[in-house]
Amino acid sequence: MALSFDRADLSAGCVVHIFNRGNDRSTIFKTESDYHWFLTKAKALSLYQQFDVIAYCLMPNHFHYFLRLKTDENISVFFQRLQLAYAKYFNRKYSKSGHVFSGPFRSVALNDFKHFTYLPKYIHLNPVKAKLVERPEDWPFSNFVDLIQERETAGIHFYSDTYGDISEYLRFVHSGEDDTSEDFKAITFE
Repeated sequence: MALSFDRADLSAGCVVHIFNRGNDRSTIFKTESDYHWFLTKAKALSLYQQFDVIAYCLMPNHFHYFLRLKTDENISVFFQRLQLAYAKYFNRKYSKSGHVFSGPFRSVALNDFKHFTYLPKYIHLNPVKAKLVERPEDWPFSNFVDLIQERETAGIHFYSDTYGDISEYLRFVHSGEDDTSEDFKAITFE
């Protein structure tokens, strides 16, 4: 079962799905350099020191992060800073003003093993379902390729604990099996 996100209850070891989309579902990543700017800023703000990044995917009009908290640091401060910095960059670059994102990021703490298994797949298949690429390996703005090539060690531990190994996760992603339950939809944009 998914839990509503309660910032006061999060502590080291919790897993959480963070997501947001563009204001009015508008495009927030217009060019490759926009995607790279966002990812670089996330690293500069110490993303990998505060969280194990299990899965992420940036899409033209939204983003997903599936994280395990390493510390009791306030996750909302990190994502507020990231979104604010990106909004300033985006508005300056495209001579715009106002909101870039639909509001504060949305987040859900997870405690259901089934959600643990399906959420990374859901995130990594986003560009395939949106018909941007044919295979998740072809989308450059997620950590899927880093995972299957075992270049991302933080995620590797989650995947080996959950699926046995990365090759099993790869088979699962390509299996076509989805979680269509209502409680799963509550933790995603569905």
